[in-house]
Amino acid sequence: MSRLPPALRTLLLHSGQTSALLAMAVLAMAMAPASAPPDADPVSPEGVPVMAVAVPAGPVMRTMTFGEPVPGFDINSRFGMRRLGGEPGVRMHKGVDIAAPSGTTVFAAGEGEVIRIGHDPAGYGNFIEMRHPNGMTTLYAHLSRIDVATGDRIGSRERIGLVGSTGYSTGPHLHFEIRRDGAQINPARVLGEVFQVAVEDTALAAAS
Repeated sequence: MSRLPPALRTLLLHSGQTSALLAMAVLAMAMAPASAPPDADPVSPEGVPVMAVAVPAGPVMRTMTFGEPVPGFDINSRFGMRRLGGEPGVRMHKGVDIAAPSGTTVFAAGEGEVIRIGHDPAGYGNFIEMRHPNGMTTLYAHLSRIDVATGDRIGSRERIGLVGSTGYSTGPHLHFEIRRDGAQINPARVLGEVFQVAVEDTALAAAS
């Protein structure tokens, strides 16, 4: 066998090395793990469903305020122990007296329902009692005239009667009481106060 020329031997050597490198590259690509294309969207984990829990709504609230039943006239006899009508000794005065001329308008201190009217000749004279949304009641006594009836729904600042001197009275005035849980409390500490009350009666709320 004749000896190959040096140039041909060099060419064959380089060709063999190139073929070996190409074979190794192909083998490496075949063994490599497949990867997603660069622009492929990543797979997001499946979301956990959100469960809505219905919570009962609380009561709708509004405010109410007790106003003066005879605006423009001051309290001339306060709540508490005092001497009444020249009687010997002192006794509890369970409301306040507001002196005003006979026939002066008496307003409801706040919206509510008239729960009773009447005449007590030895005490309150002509009187009105109302129940209010804040749970309190008010009483208006010694009236010369009553302009409402039991069961009437009354708006705040609505006229309910006139100042007088009926019953056990020494002169024209309004005897005014506020009761909570059936017991009289000092009206001076309640007039002008704001109360949160639930809206339960549409008609009554509209009247306010």
